[in-house]
Amino acid sequence: FRLYASEEVDGLYFALPTRVAARELYARVLTAIEAAFDSEDRPCPVILAAPGYVRVDGQPMLPDSFGVLWDDNVLDRRREKYWSAERPKRFLAAPIGVGTVDQALLSVLQVKHSLLRSVCLDRHLLVVDEVHASDAYMREVLCALISGHVGRGGWVLLLSATLGESAAARFLGRELMTLTNALRRPYPLLTSRSDNYAMVTLRKRCLDVELSPSLNDDDALVPRLLAALRQGARVMVICNTVTRANTLFRRIEAVLEAEQPELLEAVLNLKGIRCPHHGRFARADRELLDAAVSAALGKYSQPGARLLIGTQTLEQSLDIDADWLVTDLAPMDVLLQRFGRLHRHPREDRPAVFATPQACVRVPAADLSGYLRSDGSFRGPAGLGSVYVDGRVLMLTLSELMRRPRLSLPEDARTLIEYTTHPEVLAAMSPNWRAHGAHIEGKDLAEVRLALTSVLDELPFGELHYADKSERIVTRLGQPSFDLSLQTPRESAFGATIDRVIVPAHWVPEGVTPEIVSAEVTEAGFRFDVATK
Repeated sequence: FRLYASEEVDGLYFALPTRVAARELYARVLTAIEAAFDSEDRPCPVILAAPGYVRVDGQPMLPDSFGVLWDDNVLDRRREKYWSAERPKRFLAAPIGVGTVDQALLSVLQVKHSLLRSVCLDRHLLVVDEVHASDAYMREVLCALISGHVGRGGWVLLLSATLGESAAARFLGRELMTLTNALRRPYPLLTSRSDNYAMVTLRKRCLDVELSPSLNDDDALVPRLLAALRQGARVMVICNTVTRANTLFRRIEAVLEAEQPELLEAVLNLKGIRCPHHGRFARADRELLDAAVSAALGKYSQPGARLLIGTQTLEQSLDIDADWLVTDLAPMDVLLQRFGRLHRHPREDRPAVFATPQACVRVPAADLSGYLRSDGSFRGPAGLGSVYVDGRVLMLTLSELMRRPRLSLPEDARTLIEYTTHPEVLAAMSPNWRAHGAHIEGKDLAEVRLALTSVLDELPFGELHYADKSERIVTRLGQPSFDLSLQTPRESAFGATIDRVIVPAHWVPEGVTPEIVSAEVTEAGFRFDVATK
């Protein structure tokens, strides 16, 4: 904001990994702007640039479907203010925008309107959060965005709590440091292309980590969850997949109903309906659910036993606090994000047994090397090998946690990250893991090549020509989905009006791409058919 106020940059764009994260930050940005600028000098508009959640200065955006300019002077001014929010291709034209990183990445890809996006973004300070959360394809596209943006005189600020040296060197365009030198770097650290600046952190804490061989055994975990609730603890369980979260939720709910119904009120509920937290809820329901989670475990929530079961949606964006964390095994950088939900806010009402932060990491009973396949791939339970592809990082993470039952954060953060991601450590693993590494590197190389064929060439405007490849180019790889309109809006079980639903592409047979589906009302809400077999 100081850069913006000093006119060193003409605009700000905050790029977040998800629309939910963007929505959470947007509220904070509005608050910060009100504090940083006088009402007369306040930049306007401030846009939430996330399709489906678009806001202008905190108000819902109702786009003008006819694209006309009103004659009345007051409405003229309103239209001028809202112009950049009316279409996604204009989002980056806003003086201050908060949205997903995809909007920025589209400015360097061979798709329609990329040059419009680029010329709008060039004048901005681009702030990219959670830069560690990306695959090789997205990382390469982001590197192209950073290089071009800085090369044209723009500013870029990358934010990450868990960025390792291998990724940092790539983003900063410098040679990779040796493991020894990387470990010497302080944490936290502010790094520029020319210098490093150690930062002072006032918050230090010790965290006890228990490894529980219960990854495939919910029945072994349930009694411990019940005991924690009886002690009045606020418990958060993070699963690597939606299926696991739903299965555990149904299991604990059934046990509570049969054995201790008085504890059912501790389970997260929305309008009387108990539920887990994950990313498969309809957009309107997700907004209500996020608010319910914040009310139950947020900074100003009431004391008392709470149980929240969910997926990766809980490790980012939401400002929530737990006494005890139970999590599936995941890469070290992901676990550090999850550990950040423990004792996040000062509280004097924690149960004595949870007076210090404690995390239970659910791991397989068997050795991870047993999940290596003859073709070099890795496939284990709980998303190990599918959600988190690199088995080497998982193995190194498990090894570090076995050696360190107590973590001191942030002092140990640099060591934990480098010892689980640095190329020197990966290269020193046993031959069977190195074979898996070759498999991973081949996959990454294919993604990098795909990215290089998708980004724009660095040519002057008049010399830049490319065929529109919009239907084949994406900003990030992964399972595609369809955003479908309901023929008639329906009310969800939570009371929200649903006019659109997002379904995974694999639900839809190849060649069938419905734009509108009809839904019938049921006792639980409504149901719809995408396709029939």
